[in-house]
Amino acid sequence: MRRLFIQFYLLLMSCFLVAVILVGVVYKQAVDDVGERYLADLLRTTLSLIEADLRGVPEDRWSETLANSDYGFTFRVKVEKMSNYILDDDSRRALDRGEIVMLEDKYLFLQKLQDSNYLLVAGPLRYLFFLHRLKWFDYALLGLLGLSLAIPVFLWMRPHWRDLVALERASGRLANGDLAARVELPPRSGVHHLGVSFNHMADNIAALINSKKTLTNAVAHELRTPLARLRYRLALLDGDEDSPERQAIERDLTAIDKLVEELLFHARLDRPEAPLKLSSFNALPWARERIAGQAALAQEIHWIEPVGEALSITADEHLITRALDNLLSNARRHANSIVATHILVDKQQFCLIVDDDGPGIPEEDRGRVFDPFVRLDESRGRQTGGHGLGLAIVAGIARAHRGSIKVETSPLGGARFELRWPIA
Repeated sequence: MRRLFIQFYLLLMSCFLVAVILVGVVYKQAVDDVGERYLADLLRTTLSLIEADLRGVPEDRWSETLANSDYGFTFRVKVEKMSNYILDDDSRRALDRGEIVMLEDKYLFLQKLQDSNYLLVAGPLRYLFFLHRLKWFDYALLGLLGLSLAIPVFLWMRPHWRDLVALERASGRLANGDLAARVELPPRSGVHHLGVSFNHMADNIAALINSKKTLTNAVAHELRTPLARLRYRLALLDGDEDSPERQAIERDLTAIDKLVEELLFHARLDRPEAPLKLSSFNALPWARERIAGQAALAQEIHWIEPVGEALSITADEHLITRALDNLLSNARRHANSIVATHILVDKQQFCLIVDDDGPGIPEEDRGRVFDPFVRLDESRGRQTGGHGLGLAIVAGIARAHRGSIKVETSPLGGARFELRWPIA
């Protein structure tokens, strides 16, 4: 919200400065130039009168004559040699033409005495000094006015600021899984309709998620009853228990049972009320143990284990073990010959990386690979098995740990899955 205030204030200040500059240009053209012209005319008349009085007076008595004369000026007038002043060529030519030259830095006016190398010097003029001081006063006044604009901007923006902060907090709670997050804004609020729309959206999201959970749980639980009956009836059938047909039926029932378990596990991950059971443990021997379990299923693959002796990580050990198992199982099914695992701490985050040298995942499919029941048949063949829930479960575990999961190209040539979650 602070950025919104600064942007609005800078926009207002920019418009204010443009308006001031335009007014200043008009003022300078209409008033400033006229005042300087009148001042120059007055000084030209005055200096011409003094020059006329000095005609016929020897040069060595000019200063004495000016000192004894009473012109009633509020500024000093004296005669000095032209060599006493460092003038540019334009100023010298102007003096030779009989024009008056102003030295702004010294508040002096110069006019050359005819047929001589002497100058009539008028000043310093307090009027010029006043104009110089007035210029800095104008700058200070403009700066003060610019700063004072922050007060009405703040007073106007403060209620909007407060309401937008409330919206931001409610949206943050909703994003973190608090489906009961709502925002209460006064009817006179400038963003009241936005708050109403937010609450309506939150109601719809909560209804959809609850409907999804209810459906998943209902389907999973309802499937368990006929599965149990099928197993019971299969056990009562006469025949050879080792027959290929009977074993095929057993495998299919086991696959359906496993799918039901994964559905229920995936549904539990979407419940924000389920707290994590955090603990700290040494990740390296833990990871090597999980890798050994997968290596027993695919001995033809070369498994690269994380190096080191000790690395303490904090997580829900049961959930993070499930995530690593799913990632290793996914890599085992699609790797050609190598699977590498790395565990490290990077940017105040724990980082778990699994690489394989398989066909990889096309970039356009990486955004949906973590959706439930998504199978990328072209790149990750159906013959490798699985239900399409493994990576969705990993994504749910990452969300539960306030972390993230992404997939990119592995240095081995296949897919790299990178699971991150914050240390704190």
